[in-house]
Amino acid sequence: MKAIHLLLAFCAALLIFSFPVKAADLEDGFMGYRWGDDVWQHDGLQELYRKGDLVFYADPGLSYELDGAVIGDVIYGYYREKFYSVYVNISSLDTYDAVMRHLKESYGLPDIKTSTQDNFYTYKWKYQDVSIKLKTNRNDGTMKVAFYHEPTAQGLNRERIMLDIEQSDRFFPLKKGEDVDMRPFLESWELR
Repeated sequence: MKAIHLLLAFCAALLIFSFPVKAADLEDGFMGYRWGDDVWQHDGLQELYRKGDLVFYADPGLSYELDGAVIGDVIYGYYREKFYSVYVNISSLDTYDAVMRHLKESYGLPDIKTSTQDNFYTYKWKYQDVSIKLKTNRNDGTMKVAFYHEPTAQGLNRERIMLDIEQSDRFFPLKKGEDVDMRPFLESWELR
């Protein structure tokens, strides 16, 4: 009888530990970067731009993959040396559609904001403390998705307006080396 209990416990433990654990949850961070992390916690980041307490970095050797599409232009935003945002340039309609599909499946239908004057279209989602914005500019064809961790970004609005980062694609495109580390994009998020 004791042997059967031990065997059952062993099988249960094997089952539990054989399931893959999701690498990241959007509430906690983005693709291995935890909201509020200090910049020194992430090797390989190159500073792109600095103004006041805002600093933007990229990891030129890192790209992500979503449904076979390569996503390489990823900008990490730090406010007061704490990780608070991610900006991802989207270079094709197929990638845009894949990102839109994933966001709808994960977070439901978005709020939509359009600006007919500027020809900007923004889809917005809110998950826990994270705001997600999928943006298109119909004038120049640029597309991007942005993630903001609101608690880490408190007090940032004045500096964000100074930089005009909502309207700017000044950081894109990034130049990458030949050696690129591909990682799955968005697929490791787990909703609670």
